[in-house]
Amino acid sequence: MKKVVVLGSTGYIGRATLDVISCQSEKFTVLGLAANTQKDLLLKQVKEFNPSFAVLTEKSYLRTENIKKTKFLYGQDELEILATHPEADIVVMAISGLAGLKATLKALDAGKTVALASKEVIVCAGHMICGRKGKILPIDSEHNAIFQLLEKQRRKECTKIILTASGGPFLKYRGDLSMVSVEQVLNHPVWKMGKRITVDSATMMNKGLEIIEASYLFKVRSEKIDVVLHPQAVVHGFLMFHDGFMKAILSLPDMRYAINYCLNYPDRVPLKLPQLDISEVHNLTFERIQKGRFPCLDLARKALESETSYLVALNAADEEAVNLFLNGSIRFDFIPCIIEEALHTHKPVDVNSAEDVLDVDRRVKQQVRKFVRSFAGKEK
Repeated sequence: MKKVVVLGSTGYIGRATLDVISCQSEKFTVLGLAANTQKDLLLKQVKEFNPSFAVLTEKSYLRTENIKKTKFLYGQDELEILATHPEADIVVMAISGLAGLKATLKALDAGKTVALASKEVIVCAGHMICGRKGKILPIDSEHNAIFQLLEKQRRKECTKIILTASGGPFLKYRGDLSMVSVEQVLNHPVWKMGKRITVDSATMMNKGLEIIEASYLFKVRSEKIDVVLHPQAVVHGFLMFHDGFMKAILSLPDMRYAINYCLNYPDRVPLKLPQLDISEVHNLTFERIQKGRFPCLDLARKALESETSYLVALNAADEEAVNLFLNGSIRFDFIPCIIEEALHTHKPVDVNSAEDVLDVDRRVKQQVRKFVRSFAGKEK
């Protein structure tokens, strides 16, 4: 029986992971859970899965007197203790942003298998993560697909990776993007995800970050990674081979397929999920993305071609801009403008440790807030 640690258990990926585990209780047991602020949901998960440990990174009190088996820990540093626990077989890293960066590095150094859903970790620290003692299994549906396709393939036979993008809620939108609401942006036509990734899907920054991820995970230059629009989100990725053939991975758009694959790796284990009936799929469309159509996608490619700290700046500026949009401080169409300004003003620095990454992240976010306040003052 594999013992699993789920970091970010109350988020979308964390909840989906526990759903997969609950369907295979004979194969998995939950060693530890970790959450940030959702105390009530964490307690509910603890009562259902009886982990040995539970971490609340926000240092606030939990009423745990009726829970005997679970040891409760508090604070960000406890994530690293949980991620490196000697009994942990799989660490599911589902914490959004860079809050899980140090724990991911520690887990890999401890030789753990990390099922990674936090794309920011790879984007900002891919040069430090790849090649460590442990193994990374990508949960992101596109990278999971490419991982499956590449796993037993001779790399020299592959000439191109092609990621698919649903296009988000505004693929066919012809109105004024400066006027769209938060509710419109968060209404993704296919996937149900967290708020930031849903906004990133609408701007196509999500796909830009995935190009960076793929470059690090699969050791492929950016010019060998393409993106095509595929609104149905049934095909998750293609590999092109030097003899003209292509391979693809298809499934219904549900993250539990990729999570199940990672948890059971290297075996394929059936899960009681709806199966794709190809005879019912009447329309699969693919469209090339024209340069300039999605500015955030172009900015991500540009950052990948620059020094490493530009990737940290890209991610930080995007995260801060998305937060500002969600709280009503900026318009939706202002997001790429903020990111471009952050990259333009960024002074490259060496990024050789988690502390370096977090320092750049913090400084860029401060600059973004200052820039937005300045802009708002000029508008008045």
